[in-house]
Amino acid sequence: METLWQDVRFGLRMLAKAPAFTALAVITLALGIGANTAMFSIVNAVLLEPLPFRHPGQLVQLWETEPAPGHYPFAGPDYLDWQRESRTLAGASLYTWGQNASVSGEGQPQQAIVVKAEANFFPLLGVQPLLGRTFAKGEDAAGRDHVAVLSYGFWQRQFGGRRNIIGQTVELDAQSYTIIGVMPVWFRFPASTDLWAPMNMGPKALGQRGNHSYPAIGRLKPGVTVQQAQAELSTIAARLAKQYPDSNKDIGAVVVPLKQQLVGRSRTQILVLLGAVGLVLLIACANVANLLLVRATGRRREIALRGALGASRARLVRQLLTESVLLALLGAMFGAGLAWWSVAYFSTAESLPLPRPNPIAVDGTVLAFTIVVALLVGLLFGLAPALETSQLHLSEELKASAQAVVSATGRRRFLRDALVVGEIAVSLALLIGAGLLLRSFANLRDTNIGIRPNGLITARVNLPQVKYATLDSKLSFSNQLLARLQSSPGVQQAAFSSEIPLEGGSNGYITIPGEENPAFARILVEWNFITPSYFRTYGIPFLKGRNFTQQDVRDTAETTLKIDALMKSGDTNLPKNANLHGLAVINETMARTFWPGTNAVDKVFMMDGFPVRVIGVVGDVREWGIRQPVIPQAYIPFPFALDGGGSLDVTVKSTAGAGVSISALRDSVRDLDPGLAVFRPRTMRQVIATSMAGTTYQTALLLIFALLALVLAAVGIYGVMSYGVSQRTHEIGVRMAIGASPGSVMKLILGEGLRLVALGVAIGVAGAFALTRALSSLLYGVGAADPLTFVAVPVILAFIALAACAIPARRAMRVDPMLALREE
Repeated sequence: METLWQDVRFGLRMLAKAPAFTALAVITLALGIGANTAMFSIVNAVLLEPLPFRHPGQLVQLWETEPAPGHYPFAGPDYLDWQRESRTLAGASLYTWGQNASVSGEGQPQQAIVVKAEANFFPLLGVQPLLGRTFAKGEDAAGRDHVAVLSYGFWQRQFGGRRNIIGQTVELDAQSYTIIGVMPVWFRFPASTDLWAPMNMGPKALGQRGNHSYPAIGRLKPGVTVQQAQAELSTIAARLAKQYPDSNKDIGAVVVPLKQQLVGRSRTQILVLLGAVGLVLLIACANVANLLLVRATGRRREIALRGALGASRARLVRQLLTESVLLALLGAMFGAGLAWWSVAYFSTAESLPLPRPNPIAVDGTVLAFTIVVALLVGLLFGLAPALETSQLHLSEELKASAQAVVSATGRRRFLRDALVVGEIAVSLALLIGAGLLLRSFANLRDTNIGIRPNGLITARVNLPQVKYATLDSKLSFSNQLLARLQSSPGVQQAAFSSEIPLEGGSNGYITIPGEENPAFARILVEWNFITPSYFRTYGIPFLKGRNFTQQDVRDTAETTLKIDALMKSGDTNLPKNANLHGLAVINETMARTFWPGTNAVDKVFMMDGFPVRVIGVVGDVREWGIRQPVIPQAYIPFPFALDGGGSLDVTVKSTAGAGVSISALRDSVRDLDPGLAVFRPRTMRQVIATSMAGTTYQTALLLIFALLALVLAAVGIYGVMSYGVSQRTHEIGVRMAIGASPGSVMKLILGEGLRLVALGVAIGVAGAFALTRALSSLLYGVGAADPLTFVAVPVILAFIALAACAIPARRAMRVDPMLALREE
């Protein structure tokens, strides 16, 4: 320990004597280690840390399957059967998707995202509130369900973090809820929830069998595996399919570990980015190793003298490694600060498309990782220079002239060149990956989603059932709001719908009378309930047929009321009521799918046993996301949507600015009902950007890492070539003295640089093929081996690398032969 402390003190003195070298090495390492620390903090929080729940390995997400591929939410009666019959689950809990609600109180009404859940929701997860309590048994029954648990963020925003909030009331959609608890700051399940309230678990409230509406979680009994639970629940689902063939045919079961459900889709993206910053760190190490090799050349006489005085080779290596580890630790110290700043941004950027089951933070685990990385990095970039420098022939070194000392051995030159080639190869692989993501981003941006987004502003308004209990009251409000919006300054069109492009998700199956094609039973059809102005507002073209008229809307409202009356009377055999039918405008994909080669106008399909006639065909619109393919879609007159709920997606096309249009929308809603909030007002461009957010952030981060790698590689090339020129000053002088022209000298130096660049590019292209395979799931509209990217990026990198070689080459051209020949 005494000699180690001596090595540390001496190493610090040596680093202090070379401030330029130390600063350059520390900055290079800080960038590499800081980026790795920041990415590891994300990996640790998202992928490595267990979920912050009791016995998280026992928690699973439960889904049903349908004839169409994919996982689907539960029908309420199916869930009750699963819950009652399962012997592998210690418990299960049903909940809803996040629902917008107006929060009334002091000042303007605010928006909140409310999740309703079974009373055992929090105990099943094993979480305790920060304040108060969670739901008690039986509070998910009608009449006892008006209690609420607040999220930490909502508690801070709406109530200023007051601790006396327990027992007070909050108005949600004009209904009073008693606040019983506040959850801890880290609790984010489901994500973005502001309040939790009990859901009514009565059989009637859960809806009919076949109406798949609710997600669910479960907890496995101790010792039970996911596979065992899957087998049991599949057996229960098969029995239900036999017992209820009309609603449960082809309905199966899916059991997914909750951790996998929450983070599975992000695993590939996060690991790709972690690999990218790891490669950046390798480039940083190669740069510092080259700096150490250059510096070691000037210390050969010093090292030789130490050897002559009795220092063993192992003692010399330890001294040099101590210096490199000190450099790495200094870099880690500054890198940790950079990582802390980056993580602070990650933690506050709500739009960052990352699952956050745990808080992202530079905690003890991350700092331990940083220290370990620093030690390994110090050994990695310091070992080769230390071994090379310590392998000396003492007598020859001590007798050597100054010029001989400066000359590098062939092995040392080979090591420097190999490091530069590696830097070029790694940076090229990263640049090609970033180039592919950039092309994907451009393809997504240019994708035709089927609408004209310019000037579109969208928002949502909820009509509480307690205030708008009848269809007439909802229609009255919506008609008045639509009229106000259309008369607002700058507004060209306004429309209501049940969903907007890129954010759909309401769908079902249809049947075609007289058609027995079994494939139709596996095709989902998207439903969108709209006002007649919807197509004009969004710029969706009509291809055949006609649009809805106001008379169609009135007829639909009357039909809706008749259906409600029949359902209440118990007569659910709707097809026998010949006077009941609906109208639909369908998209081109639906027409081509169900009526290929024929005119779909006037065709009839059955929607939940209800006949619907097609009156028009419009262009396709992407409803499930910008990356998702177009699916069959039916547009239905708006009153159908108002029958079961009161959510209005409001869209305005305006020549005024977004701020003016949103203010006009808020004023119109407030004038009609001061208790209603306007939810998520956005431009359609913002909706599109949200759909692209994952690709946007991945592209930006990988591009940053790739450009950082490129800069480090260019600096490395410049350093090696510059040092090579300084080594060969005498040789260059001799060449010019015997007749070599400056141009030939420049050609010589550039030729050596070009060989390094060519070798690095060749290796980098081969490595890029392996890297881009990992990126294939992130690409859109471009292949993993895209020829344009694989040609353009190496050319650009070669140009930049040759530019880095050109500066030392130009300096070599200006060598004065007489001064060079006088050098010792």
